[in-house]
Amino acid sequence: MSSNMNISEMLVHIGGDLLKFVESKQEMQAHLDIVVTAWNMALAPKDDRAKTLKKFIKKQKQYAPDKEALKGLEAEIKRIIKQKDLYYPEVDSEIVDAEAIEKEKDNYEIQAYFKDKDGEDA
Repeated sequence: MSSNMNISEMLVHIGGDLLKFVESKQEMQAHLDIVVTAWNMALAPKDDRAKTLKKFIKKQKQYAPDKEALKGLEAEIKRIIKQKDLYYPEVDSEIVDAEAIEKEKDNYEIQAYFKDKDGEDA
């Protein structure tokens, strides 16, 4: 991991526009949750990712307005996984928590935490 980049910056980097254009704190948190989910999926062996993603999308069916929204979510998660693999392949820690904190209107700070290697939150 780059010594001058923290986990929050990495999430913003791989999240792209998903974390840049939001209308509310609730929407920012929902988008952040998607980025964290994708990050953690990227930690799985490549052979297991498709199955994990399919399971996740199936669970999201009850919340999605239509099939197109589910397809969009799946495509976004795949994009973020590729970004994580491309930019941070050496970072293999699970993210256990990430929170969007509104500093002022439309300005958010992200606090995120890795699970340390001993199972504790870092």
